[in-house]
Amino acid sequence: MEIVTPPPSSFLMTLANIAATLLSLYSLLIWIRIILTWIRVPGSQWNGGGNPFVNFLSKIVDPYLNLFQGFTALKRSHIDFTPLVAMAVLSIVQSLLRIFGAYGRLTLGLALGLVVKTLWSYIFSLFFWFFMAMLAIRLIFCYRRSPNSIQYIRMLDSMLGGILNRVQKVFFGGKPTNDRNLVITSLIVVIVLYIIAGIVVNLAVGALAKLPI
Repeated sequence: MEIVTPPPSSFLMTLANIAATLLSLYSLLIWIRIILTWIRVPGSQWNGGGNPFVNFLSKIVDPYLNLFQGFTALKRSHIDFTPLVAMAVLSIVQSLLRIFGAYGRLTLGLALGLVVKTLWSYIFSLFFWFFMAMLAIRLIFCYRRSPNSIQYIRMLDSMLGGILNRVQKVFFGGKPTNDRNLVITSLIVVIVLYIIAGIVVNLAVGALAKLPI
C-alpha cells in the first residue's frame, strides 16, 4: 500500500489553523482580564498577592497589553483605549492565519484589506461611537441643566473640546453660539462623517481584495 505524503502546504495550513485557535483563546483571556479590571473582583490586586486566578491571568496577558501603553493618544482622562489596539492586532493576525489555513495562500491585497477592515471595526468606528455617545449625553445636559450637572458638563467638554471648537470654527465662523446648537451640529457632523467613513472603508476593502497580488 502506497503511503501518500501530504503536500507541505497542508502542514502549514494546519499550523495556521492551530495558531489562529490559540490566538482566539488568548483574545478571550484578554477580554476576561479587561472585564475583571472593570468590576474589581475582591482580592484581585494586580501588583502582587490576591486572587490566584487573577494573578495568573495578569502574568499571561499584561506583558502583551503593556506593549501598547506607549500610545498616549489613545488615553483620554480615565479611559484607556490601548487594549482595543492590542485586540485589533490579534484579530488581524488571527484572520490572516484563518485565511491561509482555509485557502493555503494569501494575497497582499487581501491582507491589506483585512488590516483596513479590522482597524476600522476595532478602533476608528468605536471612536466615532464613543464621541456620538458623549455628544448625546452632552445634549441631554443642554436640556436638563442643574447645579449638580455642572461638573459632568465640564468633564464632557474637556473630552469633546477638540470637536466642539472645530465645529464652532467651521460652521459658526468661530463666533460664540448657543451650546445646544453647537452640540447638535457637532453630533450631526460626527454621524455624517461616520457614514461617509464606513462607505469609504467598504469600497477600499473591496478594491484591495480584488488585487491579484
